[in-house]
Amino acid sequence: MAEQFARRRMTDRRDGRRLRTISPIFQLSPFTMLSPADATNSFVDAVDVAPIEAWLRARRREGDDLISLPHVVIAAYVRMLSLRPAMNRFVAGRFIYARNSIDIVLSPGGSGGADAAGMSFTVRFQPTDTVYDVCRKISARLDNLKADQSSDRLERLAATLVKTPRFILRAAVGVMRWLDYHGWLRPSVTVSSPYHGSAVISDEGGFHLPPVRRSINSLGSLPVSLSLGRVRAALELDKSGQVLERRYMDMAVSYDSRIADSAYVGSAFRYFRYYLANPEALETPPERVNEDAL
Repeated sequence: MAEQFARRRMTDRRDGRRLRTISPIFQLSPFTMLSPADATNSFVDAVDVAPIEAWLRARRREGDDLISLPHVVIAAYVRMLSLRPAMNRFVAGRFIYARNSIDIVLSPGGSGGADAAGMSFTVRFQPTDTVYDVCRKISARLDNLKADQSSDRLERLAATLVKTPRFILRAAVGVMRWLDYHGWLRPSVTVSSPYHGSAVISDEGGFHLPPVRRSINSLGSLPVSLSLGRVRAALELDKSGQVLERRYMDMAVSYDSRIADSAYVGSAFRYFRYYLANPEALETPPERVNEDAL
């Protein structure tokens, strides 16, 4: 992290630093749009997976059988965040924060190997990670989940809470929301929470489903939901009138519009699509990593 971001200031949180130099319009938006439901924008897109599939075949010829299409997607998203850091912001306590780390929440199937648990899990990445680093970290996280008998403690806590009377359950959730509002939740809670992170990425295609437009949960700090659909074939005409068969992966994106405007989001996802069209660029670290505003 750059020198000017190293010192923690008042109103900063454990998981992020408050942004003070951004546009007053953005600073005002959490007071006019109180919930992510008020601020969620969404769009759908389709990605030609031919370049990814060709790159994966080349990797397998070299003996690398672990990397899958979702790994490439996650690596492209991490690279996008290294160049467009405002996509890693979040809103909490009516303030906008720049997240201190890249924490991607993966739903079952989002890692290319949904055999660890029936719940989501979080993997922490560095802005300089390559696609090989992404694959290695996800595999290591899955191995830890299989070996750690306490990894389901969040599920056990939920199972205990739902057995309590409703007024106790409402009070417990209310306390959790209040602590989260002020940034006082323990890191041990947020690191395993499916509601806290840079984005949630789900692989609906692993279940032969189209992508799902998800809303942003009001509890937690997730600013983006990325849903991947199944790969489908499409017949198209080229410029000469010849029929070509292409393979597309549909995706749906929902994001909190309080973190960035549409122009910035558009430029960020142009980077994302570029790396999906050129996965070989993910084999090496980025030439630069951009820092968010102060």
